[in-house]
Amino acid sequence: MNISLVPQDHVFSIWTQVRDYLEPAVATSNGRWTMEHLCASVTGGRTQLWIAFDEEKIWGCMTTEVVQYPARKVLAMHFLGGEDFDNWYPEMLQNLTRYSLDMGCDGMEGVARFGFWKWLKADGFNKTSAFYEKGLH
Repeated sequence: MNISLVPQDHVFSIWTQVRDYLEPAVATSNGRWTMEHLCASVTGGRTQLWIAFDEEKIWGCMTTEVVQYPARKVLAMHFLGGEDFDNWYPEMLQNLTRYSLDMGCDGMEGVARFGFWKWLKADGFNKTSAFYEKGLH
């Protein structure tokens, strides 16, 4: 399995191949993001697109963003989707960890559905909170 950060100028050429993987994750943002916003963020360079692929096809993808807080810099993992997660997630996380360090980050963060805890826990993440929300309209 190959893991690659997609160059900004190549995003449009593979967007149709990753769109179906990302749509369910974007749908869980409760209107914070649309696929159009995500594509614009990746092609604009604010957000990074990572893919897991082999000679057959793209198996999965993830979007990330380097976030500079007042006292920390972290790599935020936003949207994830794909097939056969177990076959590419470990290598994806290794690549993201290297990228985080290369970018001067001192941490990684993300919000995920409860089922992802089995992988995140095994990879040294701490469950520090849950994200709750309520719509007002």
